[in-house]
Amino acid sequence: MKEGLDTLILEKEVKDFYNKSFSFSRLNTSYIRIDTPFLDRHNDSLILYAIKSSNGIRLTDGGYVLDDLESEGIKIMRSKKRRQILETQLKSYAVNLDENNNELYIETKSTAGFPRAQNFLIQAMLFINDMFMLSDSNINDIFKNEIARFFEDNDIRVLQDPTFVSNSGMTHKYDFTIAGIKNIPDKLIKTMNSPRNEYYAKALATDVRLTKSVLKRKTKFYTFINDNEKSIDANIISLFDSEDIKTIPYTKRNDFIEELAE
Repeated sequence: MKEGLDTLILEKEVKDFYNKSFSFSRLNTSYIRIDTPFLDRHNDSLILYAIKSSNGIRLTDGGYVLDDLESEGIKIMRSKKRRQILETQLKSYAVNLDENNNELYIETKSTAGFPRAQNFLIQAMLFINDMFMLSDSNINDIFKNEIARFFEDNDIRVLQDPTFVSNSGMTHKYDFTIAGIKNIPDKLIKTMNSPRNEYYAKALATDVRLTKSVLKRKTKFYTFINDNEKSIDANIISLFDSEDIKTIPYTKRNDFIEELAE
């Protein structure tokens, strides 16, 4: 089968996935419920709400993500360090926090900006779940900061939080990028704190698949996965292999210094 035909098939599958997997239900004249294909740690669909506002459209999680973490005893807002981590990450996704009700939300002035806002909010929800689903005794620092220090310690020049807009109009965010030159490919890097969060892994793989269609240079994709406490789920490794995403276990990160520094 020709390569071009493969590309067309993959693009069609991705578009069909988004068209069929999102469910929109009107609750009243001002509220629309959106059931997404992405699952939380309870295997429940992540749900968003689009609300008509004076500024256009307010897209919100209704306070679900932080309330759910608090139900497990993970009280982010009571820790200065965790709060700082949360606020930094939300800012990178252009997502706001309403502390009165733990609501994560993003506003767009027009329907044209809705797909981008929806994608950013979903990514933020998945990222926060992945980063904070740890017991208190295991949180020393956010995993992404550990990777940033790894690059710095090994004189690997990276840029943080690059974004790409795919043909679908969605914006896809990465944690780091390493620029290539001539025949050396660019490198796009994501991080996963939970080595068994298969749902976050699927969302990550979808980001990569959609990003590939708009890149103009040869690019390699990597994911650092925190395996300090638990081994990496074999299904996640298989998924990433199938999408040409190289898995870098954190405990073996030094084995990849030469390749990343290239």
